[in-house]
Amino acid sequence: MKKTYEIAGEVMGFFDAFKGSRPAINNESILIVRGRSRKVLPLDEFDAKLTEIGEKLNGTEVDASSEKIGEILKSGDKHIKASASETGDVDEHGFIRMQEELEAMGLVVEYKVFELPSFDVVIAIWEDKNEIPPLYVEVTVSEKEE
Repeated sequence: MKKTYEIAGEVMGFFDAFKGSRPAINNESILIVRGRSRKVLPLDEFDAKLTEIGEKLNGTEVDASSEKIGEILKSGDKHIKASASETGDVDEHGFIRMQEELEAMGLVVEYKVFELPSFDVVIAIWEDKNEIPPLYVEVTVSEKEE
């Protein structure tokens, strides 16, 4: 079984965002890593690239409008709170709000959620709408609850 840091490393390496990436939260149940790549990804390739990395991880994509998203977010929220970070409660519309806020700043955002045998993985990428570097990458690897 892969470990959280191995999964996050695969994602960061795939987007060439490994150098300078750092964990935002890291505990035994969840790892959130943020990084940026100097490469520019054409905006029309966002969806395909996210699908490609999901396949490399052997993940099953979770539809963004499904009820499963709410369950994954609540589980991740529980793991984040275990790290002693101050956070408010999350809800199933958190991804949509994040996307809307970043897009209001002139960025294009895409994300996908994948289920792996032992983990849920959320990958978000965003960059300037004029395809100006950097490409930002965030990956959340959360242990599935039994």
